[in-house]
Amino acid sequence: MKILHVLVLAFVVGLAGFVSGCASTGPEAGRDYAQVDPPQPVPGGGQIVVVEFFWYGCPHCSDMHPRLKVWAQRQPADVALVYQPVVARDRWEGGARMHFTLQALGEQERLADALFEATQLEGLDLNDEAGMLGWAERQGLDRQRFAAAYRSPPVQRQVDEARSVAERYQLRGVPALVVGGRYLTSNAYTGSADDTLAMVDRLVQKVREERGLPRR
Repeated sequence: MKILHVLVLAFVVGLAGFVSGCASTGPEAGRDYAQVDPPQPVPGGGQIVVVEFFWYGCPHCSDMHPRLKVWAQRQPADVALVYQPVVARDRWEGGARMHFTLQALGEQERLADALFEATQLEGLDLNDEAGMLGWAERQGLDRQRFAAAYRSPPVQRQVDEARSVAERYQLRGVPALVVGGRYLTSNAYTGSADDTLAMVDRLVQKVREERGLPRR
């Protein structure tokens, strides 16, 4: 009986050590995320910046968007979320232009859901300027003010810059999320939108540890 007791005790201790070791295992490059090389500069003034790369015409981005909004609401003050449209193909330009136009007007947060819905469910053509003006009016925006922002040089510059992000971040698809300008993860790594956001949490903690910051 004494020998059996010792064996059981050894098994329990070993199992506890195994579980502890598994729990302490961090995200693994190549399996859970890719390293952005070279790392890209990000804004944020010391915050850990999470950038979502997306296109309004992407159904997976539409699925990610409400989940990402909920995720952002529970983040502490040291984490900032930035939405970055991608122009990987010419037909993606209209989505980027709409994003930056709404942003310039202070309406991106209010109308992003509606734009996803109109694009995904109603077949709104993001590259049809007349259609965009009509959609904006239906959302209560002033037509002339919207048109001025839509055609403005600052919005055009942002659209042009959005053409380079796919290459700079080595994007293979959207949605993709990059933490701290260094670590990229997506559904292709994790398998689902919810698992991707869970991985983003782990990568945020990884950046904290690398910066010597306390756990949140």
